[in-house]
Amino acid sequence: MRRCISSGRLPATCTGNSLLGAFGQMVGQVLPDLAKEPAPGPELAGVFEGAGNWRLDFIDGGVLVNCSILAPDQHKYAIDFKNNRAYLTVDTMPKPLVLALGPDGKTMTGPGPFVIDGVIVTGYDSGLRDASGRPVDAATATGPVFDANGQRVSRSANTGHATFAPRRATCPALSLSTNGARVGVQTMQTDLLKSLFNDGDKGPPTPPGIRMHGIFAASTGFSVQFFPESAILGCGPDAARAYPYTVVADGTKMGIKIDAPDHPLTLAFGPNGSLDAGSGSYQVHGRIVVGQDDNDDFTFAPMEQTCNLGVLAPSKTIPSSGGAVASVAPPGTPAAPGAPASPGTANGGLSTPAAPLGNASLSIVSGFRAQNGTPNPLAGRPYVLLRDSYANALAKSGVSVPAGTSPYKYAGAACAGRTPDCQKINDAIKVSAASAVRADANGSGTFPGVAPGTYYLMISAPFNNQALVWGQAVQLKPGSNSVTLDQSNATPIN
Repeated sequence: MRRCISSGRLPATCTGNSLLGAFGQMVGQVLPDLAKEPAPGPELAGVFEGAGNWRLDFIDGGVLVNCSILAPDQHKYAIDFKNNRAYLTVDTMPKPLVLALGPDGKTMTGPGPFVIDGVIVTGYDSGLRDASGRPVDAATATGPVFDANGQRVSRSANTGHATFAPRRATCPALSLSTNGARVGVQTMQTDLLKSLFNDGDKGPPTPPGIRMHGIFAASTGFSVQFFPESAILGCGPDAARAYPYTVVADGTKMGIKIDAPDHPLTLAFGPNGSLDAGSGSYQVHGRIVVGQDDNDDFTFAPMEQTCNLGVLAPSKTIPSSGGAVASVAPPGTPAAPGAPASPGTANGGLSTPAAPLGNASLSIVSGFRAQNGTPNPLAGRPYVLLRDSYANALAKSGVSVPAGTSPYKYAGAACAGRTPDCQKINDAIKVSAASAVRADANGSGTFPGVAPGTYYLMISAPFNNQALVWGQAVQLKPGSNSVTLDQSNATPIN
């Protein structure tokens, strides 16, 4: 949930996805085959309709097919890519239904007439029985009524269902389109969940046509997690950002276009279900949730990470490691618009493992006690070492923090309000940064070496529904140095 919301997806959408996942787990306890998660890959969304009452309504794990007099009947399907075109195969009987998708993915065609086995509605069973066990209707029953288990129920009990019978139909050639199609079952379900948790705001709709689902990850820590309306680009476990995407198969080219404004990305379909992202480095403009404002809206701090691109294989999980700190910003500060400046561009630059700036190293150790089932509060947190105190760094940049106000709280308010001070604050911290490292799962991390001297911590973490910061001075001597962080030496951001 935290990663989903930080990526920029609608919180209600993230909640809805979690609920659907929980429902799936419940179903899986009783009917494992129905709850089996499909392998990551392409899928179809929306409703396609055509002449002859042809209608294909794509839902999670299948498609509802009907034509002519047939009622909607659920089937499995597969998508194939050949010669830069996409083809759909539905497991209908007596033979599979094969359709070619149009260049825009919003139309599909197939030969006909086509013979298909399905079902028709033959009537309605009220579910009510008389004392002898014979079916009755609530309006005509003269005595008490019972359900199928023999339990007495009220006449208004909703225990009925439609009855069906198999039927074969001959349907015309297919020429289906999403244009003007009615709302589908999947859209109604997801819109309801979104509305319940976001005061009616349903967020961006799912584009009809070819979509992707699942997680694809590289050994470098770079990943793409697909959702119906967006794709989350990730670097390591936390840095993540969601963008719209399009699956292209127009006859001349084929792939997935992710519309990141500063660095668009194209993924090519590879063997064994993989996706090829190409080579080079990629900076993910991630964020972390640091709290909520007076309107109960989430507030964020930037988490910029850089990962190398590569071949992305289907994965069940997000990478638990990978990436390097690309830039840093003050705790509690939402990401500022515009391209970030390089960290540590003055006062000696930023120390890195490949190019340390000195022989004084600092190890951070978490003093928080481990609790079963609860991550360490410092696990995966970015640790930054400043050459100046946080307050002094802001003052040198020309930012005036009102007397009696926490500089961290002021920074959060400045960036939440998108004031000019926000960019000044970000630039000041980037200049003051001497070294940075990401904590491991135990909350431990060792900064690349710096020159001996006095430095200042810039570390934040949520604990017991409160944002804590550590900004104290540390005197580093040549060789190894160590600091243990816990609640006793932290400052709450009130």
